[in-house]
Amino acid sequence: MNPFQRARRMVGYLPPLLQSGGKINLLFDVIAQELGVMEGGLTRLMRSRWYTLAQGFRADDSLATKAGSELGRLGALYGLQPDADEEDAYFRQRLAALVELHRTGMNTAPALLRLVSLVYRAEQPPETSWKEDTAVGLFTVPGPGGETRTVRVELKDNPTTPASARFQGIPADQRLLTLNQGLDPALPEVSLTAPGDADISIPILHHHESGLDVLFLGRVPRGKTLTLRHQRVPLIDGSPAQEPVLLAHPSRFSDENQPFRFDTEAARFSVFKQDQALPELAPGENHWSHGTLSKKELQNYLPAGRNPELEQARQKALELALEPKQSPPINLLFRWTEVTPATFVLRIPVDYVPPQALGLPDLVRELTSTLNYGRASGVRARIEFMLTLPAEEVSVEESPAHMALTTTFPESPGVTDALTSFGPAIQFKEQLPEPDDRLSWSGVFDGTRFETSRFKK
Repeated sequence: MNPFQRARRMVGYLPPLLQSGGKINLLFDVIAQELGVMEGGLTRLMRSRWYTLAQGFRADDSLATKAGSELGRLGALYGLQPDADEEDAYFRQRLAALVELHRTGMNTAPALLRLVSLVYRAEQPPETSWKEDTAVGLFTVPGPGGETRTVRVELKDNPTTPASARFQGIPADQRLLTLNQGLDPALPEVSLTAPGDADISIPILHHHESGLDVLFLGRVPRGKTLTLRHQRVPLIDGSPAQEPVLLAHPSRFSDENQPFRFDTEAARFSVFKQDQALPELAPGENHWSHGTLSKKELQNYLPAGRNPELEQARQKALELALEPKQSPPINLLFRWTEVTPATFVLRIPVDYVPPQALGLPDLVRELTSTLNYGRASGVRARIEFMLTLPAEEVSVEESPAHMALTTTFPESPGVTDALTSFGPAIQFKEQLPEPDDRLSWSGVFDGTRFETSRFKK
């Protein structure tokens, strides 16, 4: 209702005698004008408080202009700032999604993936699926030329982190400390490097928490590195070693539950494995020590005739063992993978940077700020890069008279890049046209030379 209509309605409520007064009509005109101004101000106030009606901005406006607009001030209440080339329509969508995430909860995997999709300016909320314990988000983003692309991001709670502990020039029987800061036990990989002036014969590693001994029934040449891996073939400078690795516990007992010495025939190991196994690293502190075995100690571990499958390795090890034993200082390196507590990792494609980001470092900073906004207190966020390769499917079929190999690629393997010339080049072109007539004849050649051959009719 405009001011004129409002004034006429107010005058119509008066008695007929007063409706014709000029001054009264003028008074009500002024009142209607003021009421119109008040209604307009109230309308603007209500519109500025609602994200779909608040005054927006253009994509090419400056950041100060965008931040000072009604929509920009409304987003600032939630810590949301418009980007340099962002349109107000998408900013309204981001603001509504953020408010909805505040209502439903910010610390869930779908909520965090939704926040990530807003950083990439996805057109729709991500499609969330689970691959074992990893949340996978797929969303579509617009490209600079109007094309679209599907972006895949992954979110994993309590990721694995590589850890290591290095010790240089450690003498025998010295206690070493490795700290597993993860949530679960870990399987280590141990690298043992011999000094440059001595070999190491029959090395042994002792894990104090479990009481287990790791024996290598061979010799590590001077300057070489022995790598022990759980249930895998040992390596010496990267080459497989033929000698076995044993895992044993020095405690012994007999069938009568009476303690015996190592060298008694009735004694046997409480733990004795021949599958190249290694002790587990329990969460927390783990202590190790190293040394070598003399011939007598090796005979206590491997009595004659007790393990027929190890007899050949035992005889070779007895030839390598020294009496008395020699245990020079060595270098030790422990590697393991631990489950990081109170941490989640976001994996993003390294081959795609949205157009609004200035580069990969700028994208990482914006994603880090977004994850810190949505994470729970005390939980650390980490960003990793990934390169997703298209999956391939190969199927082989075989029958008595047929064999077929089929390979399926999800992406077309066509070549799209042209070869660029970097200097002078020579180009050959065929000048002779291809003949249209074919050479044909009938008959059978005889065995004479070509110049004198004849046809037999």
